[in-house]
Amino acid sequence: RYARDTAIRGNNMHAERAQRLRDDDRDRDRDRGRGGRGRDERDRGNGRERDGRRGGRDRDRDRSPPMSRRNNGGRPRGGIMMRDRGGERKLRIDRQKICPLLLRVFCKLGEHHKADDFKHPEKEPTDDEFQIYTWKDATLGELTSLIKGVRKAARRRTARLSFAFVYPDRAGKKVVRYVGETYSTRRSQDGKKSLADLKFETGDYLDVAIHLK
Repeated sequence: RYARDTAIRGNNMHAERAQRLRDDDRDRDRDRGRGGRGRDERDRGNGRERDGRRGGRDRDRDRSPPMSRRNNGGRPRGGIMMRDRGGERKLRIDRQKICPLLLRVFCKLGEHHKADDFKHPEKEPTDDEFQIYTWKDATLGELTSLIKGVRKAARRRTARLSFAFVYPDRAGKKVVRYVGETYSTRRSQDGKKSLADLKFETGDYLDVAIHLK
């Protein structure tokens, strides 16, 4: 009996030891698996963080403030200010992306229209009017070419074109302001000036006097 009991206790001890070894192996495998998943999760988290930072930079770039309408010296909408060779700031517009504005042009032979001619909208000199689509970076020289295509008198060799803006002042009274002149067959310094350079605002009229020698 003593030998049998000793053998049984020995077998039990071996069985318990084997079970503990199996439990230890299972715990190590579980810890190893958790560690791998933890590393994978950390790697995925770091990847998301990197992507988030990169995406944030892209979103910040996409959120760059749009160009706003010129107001008291602000930057014009749809254009950029650049300096020419003389150091002067010039408006440059991408005409493939920016819609043109409608410009009402009033031409008269020998003199400008009077401010009173525009006092009442229903009595404006529409017989002398034509309309063109253009941009604020259009120069007086460019407008001269367009006018020559519409008015026969502007195509004469001796023609001189005088330009003026018509707009309401602070009191609401129409004002005619001279801005420059060009010639039919030769260049002029004023021909290089753009509407933006001359402080043109959308809604202003362009009044042109065609002088013939």
